[in-house]
Amino acid sequence: MKQTLNRLAAGQTLSEAQAVHAFDQIMTGHATPAQVGAMLALIQQRGPTADELLGGASVMRQHATPVTVPQGLRVIDTCGTGGDHAQTFNISTAGAIIAAAAGRPHNVAVAKHGNRSVTSKSGSSQVLEALGVKLNVSGPTLTRCLDDAGLCFCFAPAHHPAMKHVAPVRQELGFRTIFNLLGPLTNPAGAKRQVIGVFEPGLTELFAQVLNRLGSEHVMVVHGQMLADDGGHETVGLDELSTGGPSRVSHLQGGQVRTYQIDPASVKLPTATLASLRVDSVAASAGVIREVFAGKPGPARDIVCLNAAAALVVADLAVDLQTGVELAAQAIDSRAAAGVLDRLAQITQSDETP
Repeated sequence: MKQTLNRLAAGQTLSEAQAVHAFDQIMTGHATPAQVGAMLALIQQRGPTADELLGGASVMRQHATPVTVPQGLRVIDTCGTGGDHAQTFNISTAGAIIAAAAGRPHNVAVAKHGNRSVTSKSGSSQVLEALGVKLNVSGPTLTRCLDDAGLCFCFAPAHHPAMKHVAPVRQELGFRTIFNLLGPLTNPAGAKRQVIGVFEPGLTELFAQVLNRLGSEHVMVVHGQMLADDGGHETVGLDELSTGGPSRVSHLQGGQVRTYQIDPASVKLPTATLASLRVDSVAASAGVIREVFAGKPGPARDIVCLNAAAALVVADLAVDLQTGVELAAQAIDSRAAAGVLDRLAQITQSDETP
């Protein structure tokens, strides 16, 4: 570990093999807290490279507790990095539920990976709890959720026990580190099809290239822009596809990455304001999601349909975002999305895991 730190302190980067060794030292508890903190700070100061992300993700995957996927099901994920500070309701979580509703009849299920939020009013786990979903459930129950509801929630602390060696250091550091980026790269169900929202536009191609090297099949890495609420020209970044401005997409398919821009008009959606999507609590976020699933029209429904559409594209159920938006709207209006949420809550609440 000292050699790794000397290399980083000299301004050098780690190769994939060196990163694998360093992260394995961390995840097995062989690195001291001081060494962990130094490594995270040195990498964060310049930003992680593709090799460092690849090495870290590979080690995290090796140490993860996996989810068994029922035979014949194709799983997707909508886990993002978080950290955009936009304080919107849980858009990707709602989108995951809708994608599950549209996908399960076609043998597509969503293994939604997520954690508690430290930067927003409501993380994916918090809002799902507010919607009646139990987080700590057994592996067989997660498999049943995939098979029956078409959706399971992979609560990160339950699947990455080796993170116990890192958590205290991260809390003491108090700033974002490479581990904030590794979560979306380490889905416990082994999803090779993902929609990943990132907090900076410069991360879209980096993530897509790393996932390509990790063997992913179809991925959209996205970052949206939305006008701030002050009436000026300042924009706020979203780790979602945006209905309030352009979105940058790095699209991995067939081993190739294309980066392009989309806007709400291209999928026939009206332009939204940030204020129409913001919430101030977990309960408020859950309330918005329930209203959307009950058929309420408006900006919340529009942005959820857009992000669900991306999930349906990577699942190969929609040929483009416009088709995906239409399928998402059908899943809402048929009450299939509400049914997925209800079934997920029922199955998880029946689990006897403490």
